[in-house]
Amino acid sequence: MTAKKLKSTDDFDPQKFRPHGRVTFTKDDNLLICEAHGPFDKELIAAIADIELSLVYEMQKCGQWADIIVIKENATTSSECLAAFTDYLSQLGRANLHSLVTAMVIDDNVIGADVMTPQFIDAYADAGLNLTVFKELNHAKVFVKLHL
Repeated sequence: MTAKKLKSTDDFDPQKFRPHGRVTFTKDDNLLICEAHGPFDKELIAAIADIELSLVYEMQKCGQWADIIVIKENATTSSECLAAFTDYLSQLGRANLHSLVTAMVIDDNVIGADVMTPQFIDAYADAGLNLTVFKELNHAKVFVKLHL
C-alpha cells in the first residue's frame, strides 16, 4: 500500500499564536508516521492534540498499529512544552488511544538530539508509555513491525 499524507499541524487554526515547529502525519498501512520539524513549543502540542485524535480513530480501524515519530532539523523544546506533551501523552494513555508500539527516529545531526532524546523517553515513561529511539528510519520500521 502507498503511504498517504493525512494531516499536518500547518492545518491548525490557532486561538492566539501559530505553533513553532510542524508535524506531518502519514499513514502507511498500520503505521502512523509523524514527521516533526522543530524546534517545538506548547502551541504545537495544542495543534497536535487538535488534529491527531481523528487520526488515532482511523488507525484503530487497522487493529494493531504503531507510530514512528521522525524528528528533523531541531529537537529542542521548552520545559513548558515538554510538560504539555507529557500531559497529552498521559491523556491518550488513560483513554487507551495510543499505538501498540512507538518508535522515535532522531539522528545525531538533529540539533539538540543528545539533550532531548532522554527527555522524550522520560516524557513517555512519565505518561506510562514506552518509547524506543533509533537513529535510522529503517531500523525503527523493522522494530515496530516485529512488535505488531
